[in-house]
Amino acid sequence: MTPTPKIERRKVPRQAAKVETTLVHEDGIVRKTGTIRNISPEGAKLSFASTEDIPDAAYILIPDRHQIEPYRVVWRSEDEVGLAFTAIEPAKPGKS
Repeated sequence: MTPTPKIERRKVPRQAAKVETTLVHEDGIVRKTGTIRNISPEGAKLSFASTEDIPDAAYILIPDRHQIEPYRVVWRSEDEVGLAFTAIEPAKPGKS
């Protein structure tokens, strides 16, 4: 039996990565360290020893980009999570 090819549903392809990162929540008091496996401007896949205590929304520190991005969890497995970055777009001139 031939395996079914995986259909890419992302608007922007992700780049492979292996970068240590930290998720920060509860006013920076609680931190969880993991590894970015792939990343795009819209989101990332991260791996952890366990995703049980990963909050559904918080912030991710992206060291190689010198950024802190708000995120929401899109999917999770036992040891990986898919995140969508949720930064608010700046208002365009003439729009409120």
